[in-house]
Amino acid sequence: MKKISMKRLLSFLLLLTFITSAVATGCSSKPANSANSAEPTDKEDKKEDTIVIKLGHHHNVDGVVDLYCKKFAELADTKSNGRIRVDVYPGAQLGQENEAAEGILMGTQQMSGVSTTAYNNLIKGFGLDMLPFMFDSYESIMKVFTDSPVGEELESRFLKQNGRILGWIALGGRHMIFTDKDIKSVSQMKGMKMRSPESDLFVGMFNALGCRPTPITWGETYTALQTNVVDGMESPTTSMKDMKFYEVAKYCLLTNHMWGTFNLVINEGFFQSLPQDIQQIIIDSGKEASVYANKVSQEEEKKSIDFLKEKGMVFHELPEEDAVIMRASIEPVIDKWGKEHGAVELIKMLREEVKK
Repeated sequence: MKKISMKRLLSFLLLLTFITSAVATGCSSKPANSANSAEPTDKEDKKEDTIVIKLGHHHNVDGVVDLYCKKFAELADTKSNGRIRVDVYPGAQLGQENEAAEGILMGTQQMSGVSTTAYNNLIKGFGLDMLPFMFDSYESIMKVFTDSPVGEELESRFLKQNGRILGWIALGGRHMIFTDKDIKSVSQMKGMKMRSPESDLFVGMFNALGCRPTPITWGETYTALQTNVVDGMESPTTSMKDMKFYEVAKYCLLTNHMWGTFNLVINEGFFQSLPQDIQQIIIDSGKEASVYANKVSQEEEKKSIDFLKEKGMVFHELPEEDAVIMRASIEPVIDKWGKEHGAVELIKMLREEVKK
């Protein structure tokens, strides 16, 4: 029998010690912070429980609409103690406005920021807020849509189509802007190619004014002005600033012909899939974000004209006699729109509310 050298014996004992230690370690409990632990850490629990919501809109970063959506995200996170995370996608990253509007009703999008005009051809009565010469202040338009039977009826109709309105904001009065023609009266607009939303109300209005309406989605309006596809468009002054239209349009006629609202909306199926406490947080966050955004919108409108003038835009007030002509020309368009969109009674209700 061969003798085992001391060197080999020591090597064997060291190997045996290593194997014993490894087996013991494998049988012991895993550390609490192990990625494979059967008992996740508090941090991992929180990550797994977080509800992630994608919220898209078609406006620029840090504009009024973007601030509105970001405020909602901030409030939802705070009120839920981190259980809700809202990822905001500006600049139509999740689709242009009409795509997003349809996606909310179909359930292919969770949340979006859209104007009611986007639902003009999808839900009867939507676009009511855009009726020309109906409103003259933030107070008048917000009273109608947040605290009257008119707003309640629209929200009810929206809910029946699988969508829920979480908030309303007003973006201010809308005015006409032109690329290179110094327009000072409505009569000078005749024959001009004007960008229009994809809405028969806007198309009808421009036709009534003798213009050539050209429907173009919001995200493509800057390029349309820049390349002279259109001679002009209409927009709130805040959007002129946010979308940098001052770079491609030099003149503005302050017509204040329309006031429009903007909505924070969520797919109802997705909303109902959430825990009840989360649902309430989303509702509360929507209301609070709307109050904030309306205040920001009013403040920004006051600043925007001065900003645009500094950028070289030229502004003209609409002569009173022109305002009378515009109202008279557009009135038949309103009546026709009401009949075609099942909104005759809603328009009647609207007129009564505005008088109060």
